[in-house]
Order: sequence, then structure tokens, then C-alpha cells
Amino acid sequence: MTGSLRKDSTMVCWPMACLRATLLAAGLAASACAPAQTGTGANEDRRGAFRVCDAKAFLALNIARNYMMTGNNRDTVIPHLQGEATAVAMAEEVFRRIDAGQVRHPGEVAADVLFECAAQYQINVGAPRQQVALCFTRTDIAFFLHAERSRQVPHQSAVARVQARLTSRELYPAVLIDQVAKAVYASPELPALQPLMGQMAWSCIHKASLAAAAASAASR
Repeated sequence: MTGSLRKDSTMVCWPMACLRATLLAAGLAASACAPAQTGTGANEDRRGAFRVCDAKAFLALNIARNYMMTGNNRDTVIPHLQGEATAVAMAEEVFRRIDAGQVRHPGEVAADVLFECAAQYQINVGAPRQQVALCFTRTDIAFFLHAERSRQVPHQSAVARVQARLTSRELYPAVLIDQVAKAVYASPELPALQPLMGQMAWSCIHKASLAAAAASAASR
């Protein structure tokens, strides 16, 4: 089976409140799911493979984010795994890499897991690994802006607070914070965080994929 990773309707969230369900669901998917071979067709196979890889990548992001944001505190992750072997094994590897200073930001872990999974299922990610890592990490913007609006912080105040919290302009460009803030504050109702973050990550990856394809074509 071959194909490319594109945004699917199934998304996984990384915030602490969603961690337990995400970890268990993704861990079970990673250990038990394989591309369908029941005659449902190549498209269904790709969607199934995408869901596994998407879940595993966000699982890794969840683990790395919570671990790094809490000063490398294992207790912010391990209790939520409830002994699920695949998820615990992933967490231990993520902890090891972070403790060894091999991870600058959590998206790097998510990108590594995504590419490993994509290779297993013969799926072409399309975008460069470094850019994919940035795309995952930048979902921080959506998470923190969503948190600000949920506390009824006004739009411009929320932007200022998030810019003050996410200080690396390499990872979190001010223009991107402004753009995401408009999406978070556009509707009368608070948008759902899970699809917001999933859309942000995969839209970013898709744009990087198009840019990589254009650069490759121009070099020929």
C-alpha cells in the first residue's frame, strides 16, 4: 500500500485534559491496528493507516509536551497510561531522549514518530521532517489561545498574553499567533479545541508539502 498523508476527519488532541483518552486510544491503535486487508479498497487502507500514524504522532506530542512543560515530571504522564504497554514504552523512550538533551521542542518527537509510522505503512509524508516538527509544535498557539478565550480574555489581550508566553519567534511567529487568534475568536461560540489543533497541524504540513514539491520541480 502506498499513498500520502493528508488531513483526515479523525484528529487527536494533546492537552492535559485529553491526555488519558489519547494515550490509551493511540497506544492500542499502534499495537493492534494494521492496514485493512478485507477488500475495502486502497483508499480505506490509507485512511486506516493515517489514523494510526496521526494518533501515534499526537500521542508522542502529548507525552513530550506534558513532560517538558512540567520540568521533566514523569508523574504528569505515566499515571494516565494505566499500564498500557505500548504507550508506556513510547513514554520511556521520549523521556530518555528529552533527558539526554536530544529534543529542542516537542514537535521533533511527534515528527520522528510520524515518519517512522509512515515508513511502516508505506505512506509518503511529503513535507521535510524539520518542517513537520515545527507544524506540530506550533499547535501550542491554538491551545493557549483557546485557553485564554475559555477564560473570557478579550481577543487582543489574549494575543499579547500568548506572545509573552511563547517567546521564540522562530517557533511561534507573531503573524501566526495573530492568524490563529482570529480563528479562535471568529465565531460567537468557543470553537472545539481538538479539530482546531488538528486542522492547524495538518494544514501546516500540507503547505510544507506543496512548497517542497514546488522546490523539487524548480530544481529539475
